Formats: sequence, C-alpha cells, structure tokens
Amino acid sequence: MFIKRLIVENYRCLRDTRVEFNEHLNIVVGDNETGKSTLLEAVNLALSGQLNGRSIHYELHSFLFNVEAVGEYIQSLRDDGGGIPPRILIEVYFDDIDELAKLKGTNNSLRENCPGVYLSIELDDTYGAEYSQYIDDPFEVRSVPVEYYGVVWRSFANENISSTSRSRSVIPKPLLIDASNISHNLGANKYVLD
Repeated sequence: MFIKRLIVENYRCLRDTRVEFNEHLNIVVGDNETGKSTLLEAVNLALSGQLNGRSIHYELHSFLFNVEAVGEYIQSLRDDGGGIPPRILIEVYFDDIDELAKLKGTNNSLRENCPGVYLSIELDDTYGAEYSQYIDDPFEVRSVPVEYYGVVWRSFANENISSTSRSRSVIPKPLLIDASNISHNLGANKYVLD
C-alpha cells in the first residue's frame, strides 16, 4: 500500500500543492522554509487527525492558514464585503487495493474513484449569525475566525472518520519523526552530569 497523490490547499506555506508519489521511494528536497516538513505534517494530519500529538480540534489556530489566502480574504472583505473565508484541504490518495475498499469513492476534489481520505478545516455553517457579526466591520477583521471553523475528516467513500469509525481501522497509521523538536544539548548535559 502506498500514497499515490497528495493535494494540500492553504495549509501553512503550502498554498496549492499537488504531489505525485513513486511507489517505492520518495525523497523531498528543498531549501530551508520551503515546506518540506509542512508537507509531511499535512500527510500526518490527514491520516491521524492530529497535530503536535493532539487532536486537530485542540490545535486549531489561525496560523495554520496560508498567509496569502488570509490576506486575500481580508482584502476581499474590505473591498466588497464578499470575502469567502479560506479553508484548509488535505487529500491523500492511496493505491487502489482491496484492503482499502472501505475508503474508495469519488468524494475528492478530482472526482477520481479511488481510496483515500481528506481533512478539511472550514467555516462551520452553524455559526452563520456569529460570523456575520464578526465581519460586520471588515476593517476590524485581522485574521481567520477559527472559533467559527470546524474540522471535516472523511474518506473518499464519504464516511466520517473518527477514532471509532469503521474507516479508521483501515487507514495506515503514520509515524512522523520531527528532528527539529529534539534538544541537542540534553545529551551533552547528561554526559557532564554522569
């Protein structure tokens, strides 16, 4: 089983990113601060529903949204009052194998009939009245109103994914090792103390 394709929209520095993966080996190369770690973080988020080891529901903040998308949203509000709040979309397309049949469907941006999952962070319609008040004076809007946002985590078969859903049991379990969070001076301190 392998990930065939990844689509990421408006997540951190990844405005509109589409990546096709090789079945055997993939190497992500780029300069500092170009989105290599963010790409891996996006895959982990879509497969686990977690960010920094916690549910995305608890880690939701405005800095997850692409700065350019947020700027365009705010400018559009100020220009004509019709700004559409940005959403984050992460889609993971898997190889079409029998073990992933529960995830197969066309509920994806490409309408491709294949197994996969997506995670979307978008404005929750149940907060329509509160959101309208929030944007009443567009010149007071400084960021994305994440308090009115919700997380949608579904399979391409259009089934909700949660820790208890049937789909969750077939989604590959990711392991994200982020060396940037390792403190290198702790090892040196241990040798000094011993």
